Amino acid sequence: MPNDIKKNIYIAEHTYPGRGTYSISMLDPNRIDNILNVDPPNSINVPFYIQSTITLFNTTFQGINHSPILLKAPIDIACLYQVFEHNPSAYDEDGDSLSFELVTPLMAANTAVPNYLLPSQISPGINNTVSLDSKTGSFIWRSPQRAGEYNIAIAISEYRKGIKISSTIRDMQILVVESCKENNPPSITGILDTCVIAGSLIDLNFFVEDPDKGSRGGSVKIEVDGAPLFLENPAQVFFPSGFNQPRVNINFKWMTACNHVRKEPYSIFIKAVDNYFDTSGLTTTRVIRIKVIGPSPENLTSINENENIRLYWDAPYKCTMDSSDFRGFSVWRKINNGFLRQDTCNPGLEQSAYKQLAYLVNDLNNLKFTFLDSTALKGNAYCYRVQAEFAKLSPGNFPYNFTPSLASNETCDYLSTDSPLLLNTDVLTTNPVNGKILIKWTKPDPEKYDYQKRTPPFTIKAYHSENSIIFSEITDYTQSPNSLRNFIDTLFIDSLRNTSSTSHFYKIEIISGDQFRVESDTAESIFLIVKNDNGFMLLTWDESTPWNNYEYTVFKKNKIAAIYDSIFTTSSRSYQDHDIIYGEEYCYLVKAKGNYGIPWIESPLINHSNEYCILARDSTPPCCPVFQVKGPCEGNPDSPVQVNEISWNNPNLNCPSQDIAGYRVYAIYKDGSSEILTEIADPNLTKYTHMITRNEPLCYQVSAYDTLGLECSPLEKICANYCPAYELPNTFTPNGDGFNDLFIPRINRYIQSVELTILNRWGQVVFKSIDPEINWNGSNLNGEQLSDGTYYYKCKVIPYPNTDQIQEWIITGFIELLKGR
Repeated sequence: MPNDIKKNIYIAEHTYPGRGTYSISMLDPNRIDNILNVDPPNSINVPFYIQSTITLFNTTFQGINHSPILLKAPIDIACLYQVFEHNPSAYDEDGDSLSFELVTPLMAANTAVPNYLLPSQISPGINNTVSLDSKTGSFIWRSPQRAGEYNIAIAISEYRKGIKISSTIRDMQILVVESCKENNPPSITGILDTCVIAGSLIDLNFFVEDPDKGSRGGSVKIEVDGAPLFLENPAQVFFPSGFNQPRVNINFKWMTACNHVRKEPYSIFIKAVDNYFDTSGLTTTRVIRIKVIGPSPENLTSINENENIRLYWDAPYKCTMDSSDFRGFSVWRKINNGFLRQDTCNPGLEQSAYKQLAYLVNDLNNLKFTFLDSTALKGNAYCYRVQAEFAKLSPGNFPYNFTPSLASNETCDYLSTDSPLLLNTDVLTTNPVNGKILIKWTKPDPEKYDYQKRTPPFTIKAYHSENSIIFSEITDYTQSPNSLRNFIDTLFIDSLRNTSSTSHFYKIEIISGDQFRVESDTAESIFLIVKNDNGFMLLTWDESTPWNNYEYTVFKKNKIAAIYDSIFTTSSRSYQDHDIIYGEEYCYLVKAKGNYGIPWIESPLINHSNEYCILARDSTPPCCPVFQVKGPCEGNPDSPVQVNEISWNNPNLNCPSQDIAGYRVYAIYKDGSSEILTEIADPNLTKYTHMITRNEPLCYQVSAYDTLGLECSPLEKICANYCPAYELPNTFTPNGDGFNDLFIPRINRYIQSVELTILNRWGQVVFKSIDPEINWNGSNLNGEQLSDGTYYYKCKVIPYPNTDQIQEWIITGFIELLKGR
């Protein structure tokens, strides 16, 4: 390969005894020399070890499992002080979910290399960070601060139904070159992720530029990989070969089809490399994720059929013949109609108000797909949608990796009832004592209620409740007509109710002379509550009605005209009014539009909430500051004075509540306790330096308080990064003269514990300790004073958990015991 790079391919075939999880590994006895972040300077003695772990299924039921393939070789070069990028371009044939994480490289099975640090921990600082996108696998290092060899490892995990089924490790060297520190990486522009309906043509253009155009490293070469290039009906990509002067155009074309529908998006990996070293240089990668979803079933309709509701939709479905993964349809239902916003990136009705009625329906009738809902209840208006279901099929015909299509249009229907229906519970007057509510109902459907058979006199009763459990008859309304068909008094006003602080429930009952009783469903009036929130009024309301309220209009009282003006319309049950002034009173109410979805019932049904008036006041604390902590590791870790620097923004500049009076800085200790370090009564002072007096990692929180003393509750806790260190002396003199009488560490910085063993020249253990301070006075395990001499120690050093991955390490050496007497 170019640049004196050698590629080895190992091929072996093995037959496993059966289902299970297996590991395949490769061991090389040596890594290259002088890797800066792997046991420096002895990395050449550290073995190179990689492994893949894969779960072999019962293919009859669970399908086949292919482990991911890494399409890009790990051979990218980095330049000092420049951003480095790499993406392994992982591709999974089965469409399983992949995730990526940085791990410690291995030297043997489940054995990490010694003394490993992330590349960002070599010459650390705020301009030296690494990150890995867990979804795309893009590794970004901003930016190397020391030239040399580095090592990273990326674990690619494969999931199916949330269960991890394989893991693959990419272990790669990164050579950071100083001579190219003036070189700049190329850039790639174009759209990010997208979602399309199968059958759509994707035609995308991407453009590659390079800031060094016309200079050394100013030409770029393009590489494109990704699953769409390997499928049946593959995508096509067009770009000039070899190195070219920017601007370089990349055209991606893909005529998607039903056989491309799958749960996980497809990834396209674009790599642009410049020619600073003639055939290689700095690299930029771009990952575009494309999700292909199934088209919606079309022309869904419904009819009444023998006290049931039958659904029909078009056959054939667009993907019936074009996809081996199309399995059938699922049928979904909800009470009453409503708006559905379909998400072309996350199709499916699982998160909607619809409930699934049937799955994998494929029945045909009269050249239409069909389903009979035999569970519909009389008097309810039902609305239906249908979606296609896709899944791969195991050899035993068991589906896996399900994904739905877009949902069909909605169709609504109902089974007539012989009961009355409530139409209004409309709050006319808001008052704690004499509130008034308009109640309106409609007589039973004449097609279901036998007006000829039922005998007079009829008794019509209305009931009221404040909890929907215990109802009381509204005796003032009770009617006794001789004819129900000619009865027209289906509207009345219920008075003397507390409509200020509670909602009200109603229902209607009809009793014929022959004691045939029918009763409506209950309906609740809309109840509005308004609260002061963080610089705005929060309005929430609720109700329970047999009809569907699909639209709410919020009204606010105009103080000058003393009338209500509409200020917002929504389908949800909340609203925030930010147009307020503290100290002024505001009044609101809500008007709802609803319907039953039944053709013969009037629509829309208009109902109002109670009025709610409230004084605007600052009752919420201010926003908490966004803060950061700079630990001693980012300055001079060996300084005798250790400090953590905490800095934050001034929320007065971007918080809705801008009356911050000061800040409080808290220290959080490892035992969970906390204390206020300082209180700063100046909103413009946004920095605090904390002198470290504890040999343990510290975490911090910063809060803000306003002029009324209201304090925000900080949710975020940030721990200082630190550089643990531990160093032992080689001599001590336990003679009781007060000087150097104890064997203690020369440096003990942020060490949680140790496992120290001291042996004499014959290999006998004379002392053990887990205390980082050791405090050995030269006596053996029996408390007897040891003689002068040389002793050997082995000490495992265990630092406190850190924001960076710092693992324990082992130190060994000799200690000279000299009593000097």
